[in-house]
Amino acid sequence: MRRAVSLLSILVLAGCGSRVAATSPSVTPKPTAEFTASPAAPAPAAGGKQDGVLGPAGMTLQQEIGAVIMAGFTGPLTPAVLEDWRRHQFGGLIIVPGSRDAADPGAIRQLIQSVRAVMLHPLMAATDPDDWAGQSEPATTSRGLKALGFDINLAPVADAHDVTAAIAAIHATGMYAAAQDSTDVLAMIAAHVEFVVVGHLNVPSIAVPKDLGYQGVVISDDLQMGASPPPAVAVQFLKNGGDMVIVSREIAVADATYAAIYAAVLNGSYPRAHLDASVKRLLSLSLRYMP
Repeated sequence: MRRAVSLLSILVLAGCGSRVAATSPSVTPKPTAEFTASPAAPAPAAGGKQDGVLGPAGMTLQQEIGAVIMAGFTGPLTPAVLEDWRRHQFGGLIIVPGSRDAADPGAIRQLIQSVRAVMLHPLMAATDPDDWAGQSEPATTSRGLKALGFDINLAPVADAHDVTAAIAAIHATGMYAAAQDSTDVLAMIAAHVEFVVVGHLNVPSIAVPKDLGYQGVVISDDLQMGASPPPAVAVQFLKNGGDMVIVSREIAVADATYAAIYAAVLNGSYPRAHLDASVKRLLSLSLRYMP
């Protein structure tokens, strides 16, 4: 997928090489009431009339903002990371191999389950099978990824000879499929692909699928791949019509992205109605393959 997330986990909600995302811990702590918030990632202070307005499924503004971010992190799943996730409610978790061994199936399953345990709404776990090349685990098939707890297969469907068949094969295993923006748009719409991955600010690629009737989620490449600050790029991507952004490497950057989106909603530069529409698309996916 143009090594789209160099990943590609909605609700609903997913980098290889230069994209370093969540790696599985050797020991995954259980969420408890004793966790303390990460001092480097405070949630934005409440303010403005928007905070009291509930969105789709009764979600608060803060929960909606978290829902449109797919985040990853390096290192183990510490209590501080879990507490950060509890507070920000990121809607997507992206896991790819990093500098450490993340190939243990049990550790991957436990990582996903532990993050899901602190969610108030569905969490989508995503990965790109190509990122695991040369490793025995996890299995590089959609069936194997599903068994590990993943929901989104971010494999480069655009590289497939038969896009329709490739998407159907992923769906047959109970996973969401993704296509990059260079894919035959009409073919991927007909095949009901759930995610289209586009360049960070590629406005034509964001608009074209929706102009042709695409009802799924338009998601960004990994924002940490680019030279520009991810928070600013994320806000612009969402303003341009995107539905979800990926920040794969650092939880602190995901937190900063969250704060930037929050500020944009409060100041009116990113309309709440647009956020609501994106969250509705993500929530609609939870009716299909989410656990």
